[in-house]
Amino acid sequence: MRIEKTGFGWIIIDGKRYDSDVIITTEGEIKDRYQDFSGSSHSVNREEAEKLLAGNPEVIIFGTGQSGILSLPQETKDYIRAKGVEFICQPTPIALRTFNQEKRRKSALFHLTC
Repeated sequence: MRIEKTGFGWIIIDGKRYDSDVIITTEGEIKDRYQDFSGSSHSVNREEAEKLLAGNPEVIIFGTGQSGILSLPQETKDYIRAKGVEFICQPTPIALRTFNQEKRRKSALFHLTC
């Protein structure tokens, strides 16, 4: 899987354009973040963290938006750390490069606006 590029409100993964925030599972499945979603689009709650932890990733990559507005509350950070999983938070244009270079078992959430 290769994430090619992103701009405000979109991301291109393996030649396909997505116009909504995406979650990428450890198996490489691309899911619409807002399917069965509850919470704020600018924050990652425990329920979302649980989805990202499925498949036992070694690292979770968070694309925090074009300007880096998406946040991980301390509760979410503590929950992920308690599972022994590393996480990386970067603005989405940088995070997609990190995702492409990361060799460990990974999952990701990419926020596409703000």
